[in-house]
Amino acid sequence: MRATALFRRAPRFAAAALLAAAACAPPPSAGPAPAADGVKRVRIVHTNDFHGRLLPERPSWADGRLVGGSAVLAAHFDSAAARFGGPTLVISAGDDMQGTAISNLSWGRSTIAAHNASGYLAAALGNHEFDWGLDTLRARVAESRFPWLAANLTETATGRAPSWLRPWVMLDRGGVRTAVIGAALPGTPEIVMAGRVRGLAFGPAAPAIDAAAREARAAGADFVVVTMHIGAVCETPGGEGEAASAGCEGEMMDVAEAITEPVDLILGGHTHQRVLATAGGIPVVEARSYSTAYSVTDLERRGGRTSVVYRAVRTPWADEVDPDTAVARVVGEWEARVRPVSERVMVTFAEPMERGRGETALGNLLADAVRAATGADATLINNGSIRRDMPAGPITYGTLYELQPFQNELVRLEVTGAQLRAALENALSGDTPDAHLSGMTVTYDPAAPAGSRVRSVRLAGGREVGDADRVTLGLSEFIATGGDRYTSFLEGRMTRTGQVDLEAAVAYLQSLPQPVRAPETGRWRTVR
Repeated sequence: MRATALFRRAPRFAAAALLAAAACAPPPSAGPAPAADGVKRVRIVHTNDFHGRLLPERPSWADGRLVGGSAVLAAHFDSAAARFGGPTLVISAGDDMQGTAISNLSWGRSTIAAHNASGYLAAALGNHEFDWGLDTLRARVAESRFPWLAANLTETATGRAPSWLRPWVMLDRGGVRTAVIGAALPGTPEIVMAGRVRGLAFGPAAPAIDAAAREARAAGADFVVVTMHIGAVCETPGGEGEAASAGCEGEMMDVAEAITEPVDLILGGHTHQRVLATAGGIPVVEARSYSTAYSVTDLERRGGRTSVVYRAVRTPWADEVDPDTAVARVVGEWEARVRPVSERVMVTFAEPMERGRGETALGNLLADAVRAATGADATLINNGSIRRDMPAGPITYGTLYELQPFQNELVRLEVTGAQLRAALENALSGDTPDAHLSGMTVTYDPAAPAGSRVRSVRLAGGREVGDADRVTLGLSEFIATGGDRYTSFLEGRMTRTGQVDLEAAVAYLQSLPQPVRAPETGRWRTVR
């Protein structure tokens, strides 16, 4: 069934859903008129890491129910606004456009059109906003009816914010003035293709937020909210609704601790986690990813003091709302353009294959595809390039696009054994290997200090690679040019192939016996 048909046929709120929503939401009101008691109130609704998910999907955890998509989210936003006695502001924490065929084949134009129709009022600049280069990003920013924000991003030539970007914005709604400050990920240059952020400097987030907060308070802000493409990870993320997260750590928490100016709320992104916590006395929120969650936070200012009176992360179930018709129309028009391509069945999988931490069969399959396409001795692919699980059964081009959406060119890179070993040490810097291999096996000691964990590297024929040996690798251009901190590859000799990772994967998968079965793991081996 096509998503456009699903939009038309979704039912209205069921009685049970209304009761459940009423139980977890503040009392309804007639609308966003100024509070008669003189108390200032604002409701902040936020999403992060949308990644082009304009259409609803059925995640494995949803028991077959549809979740998210722009029209469903917009309906949930409207419901959240209708139940609140004050203005409601919809804000993004970045990484909005990159990730699906419906978005990527239009270079993000479809996502901007859907966000415009959905009522977004501000967005932080995510690292994946740079994936198509600055010219395309500036074009998308110009098409947005909302500002893109990053207080810590400046031009290296001038030291000032680029003309197409704002450090912060004042949103004046219903007599309530809310300043929204943006922050980009300081490490963006390390994880974006070389050259695509040339001329830009990404500074520390906390000092930039402090400076913007002082300006905002001086300009008469009732509330100061930060939206940052910086996230956290929690040992216990919590479930649906108001359940608090526990054991949270990461850069978002560090930034919150370092902020010295009064800030009322931090909205995060980048790590694709559910976070409902407090750091440095500031409430911090992150709402998973891929349009499968949104946060709702109610702030109240009385007697010069601000407090959080309600905070939750909610799931936008499609069967609980009538999807917004205006947004559905926008999405439907874009979906019709890509449907002939995205709905073509390309391959069939015999079994589900999941992405995850460490070595997986899915990652090995994609590494094998790169090696086959480049004819290299061996291959290394970063785990961050694998963006979704694969179900069993027929797989469409649109689904494969979501698996590898970045359209990275494949290259051949000649390196020494020492340079390869340094790259493998980078992949082993965490608790588990953060890359997949083809054409080689690596034995390592996870108990050894980071930087000295690799014990041996053997090519497919069994030959051990010495430091002075020469090896030809098949890599994405992103990795070959130092992305994800693979800086040792910058010393190699690169040859372009003209092939793109997704198309190489499709060709390889189609060359295999159908249905495609999972390859064995064991290319990373721990010492005994």
